[in-house]
Amino acid sequence: MASIGVSKPELARLMGMSPQNIFAYFQRDDMRLSLAQRVVDRLGYELSFSLERETQSSLCEVEIELPQGMNRLAFLRIALQKYGISRKDLAEKLGLNYTGVNRWFHVDDMAISYIFDIAELYGLKVKTIIKPKQTGN
Repeated sequence: MASIGVSKPELARLMGMSPQNIFAYFQRDDMRLSLAQRVVDRLGYELSFSLERETQSSLCEVEIELPQGMNRLAFLRIALQKYGISRKDLAEKLGLNYTGVNRWFHVDDMAISYIFDIAELYGLKVKTIIKPKQTGN
């Protein structure tokens, strides 16, 4: 945060949250994807993820640029489909129930840590893309 010139108390004010909540997120080192996207949006950036698999010949990427308002978990839907991973299998490997995993897609949100758990379980790499927002002319 210091690298972009925003302190945790300033971030709390910007987000309309208590400093204690902000500090708790940093201590926990995890948050919901929706909150992470709100934070970077307020700071003037865009956040997206992709899941990738390295092959011997090249890097296969599942990366999509999501227009404003698109589903946050579209990248995950595409990766599951591309790599032949069912939601049932995903739930079992994560030690969660199927209903919980299905709920992620229904509410279009999940804890960011699960993205990294999924990548580890299936031998994928997480690519996090943070870039300045495009401004309209």
